[in-house]
Amino acid sequence: MEKEPCRPPGHWGGRFLLSAAGLSVACLVFEMACRIFRLNEDGERQLNNPYYFIERIGDDKFPMPYQSCAERVPLRYDHHDYYARTDGLIRFHTNQFGARWIQPRFQPPRKVNVLVLGDSFTYGHGLRYEDAFIFRLQGRMEESSQSVCFFNFARRGADAREVLAIYKRFKETVPHDAVLYGLHINDLLNFTTIYIEANPLSIPWIVERSKGYDFIARRIHKTLLRRNRIRRITDSALLKGSYFESELKALVTLNGLVRESGIRLEVVMLPLMVDMNKGTFRPLYDGIRKTLADCAIPCIDLTECLNGYSDRDVWILPFDQHPDHKANQVFADSLFSKYRRGEFLRRSL
Repeated sequence: MEKEPCRPPGHWGGRFLLSAAGLSVACLVFEMACRIFRLNEDGERQLNNPYYFIERIGDDKFPMPYQSCAERVPLRYDHHDYYARTDGLIRFHTNQFGARWIQPRFQPPRKVNVLVLGDSFTYGHGLRYEDAFIFRLQGRMEESSQSVCFFNFARRGADAREVLAIYKRFKETVPHDAVLYGLHINDLLNFTTIYIEANPLSIPWIVERSKGYDFIARRIHKTLLRRNRIRRITDSALLKGSYFESELKALVTLNGLVRESGIRLEVVMLPLMVDMNKGTFRPLYDGIRKTLADCAIPCIDLTECLNGYSDRDVWILPFDQHPDHKANQVFADSLFSKYRRGEFLRRSL
């Protein structure tokens, strides 16, 4: 029997190096193709952190009165030509109470005053305040000869517990005849606004530099990872979890404090800005609305008011799923219509 010929030392090592070199060349070619043919339809982006490309100017000193700060958005991401008018700059100001206002100056109370609570959706994140739905709603009501003032104490990133703390702080010092709470679902459940679309892998330096990696990762989002994240936050078991229960308890306490003052809490449930036309989150909305009703907290449901819009068409930026000025106009119009029908605020005022 013939012996198998001996292979020289390093034979397998050479093959491994050759294979690694071939793979590296293939990756390099793919990376170049992504850059040359712009396979990433949204260009450069950092999905893990919407603030990655945003320049902050000054400190957000909420709730100090008469303060100003700003953020600058690179205009290469201004797909809807919203930020160009101000060279990418969005200014944030507070009034005499520390609530958001159009300028750092006195906001005169009116015949009827509404104290506004909520998170970034209600605050008007990424928008000039003139385009936030609270300001636009006030404008619509003024056009109909209603003397109403909204003091907007919404806070970016606030959950129900922080909303309760804000109300406790200002309920005695800010004149108000009603309380409006713009409730986004993640005020009660623990996930970020960008959770569903965010990059699933914590490797920001690769995402920043590799268009090829981003091209592949986006397609993973659209399949298994994105689907799993949606499944997680639509799981009915979350409505029985400790996090939800603690946030719900804060909301129940808030409702009790408002009622003790002889006024009414108006909860407005705002939509997630993903899969708006597919009814993906309808069971979640229904479950939360039923839970609130069981706790004697009625709410105005705006979760379907953006049906007919594509998701990306109403995001402030390609990598930030907060509602843009068009979506905020729809929110304001929807609430004003409910006001005219006696379903909103009229019961409080």
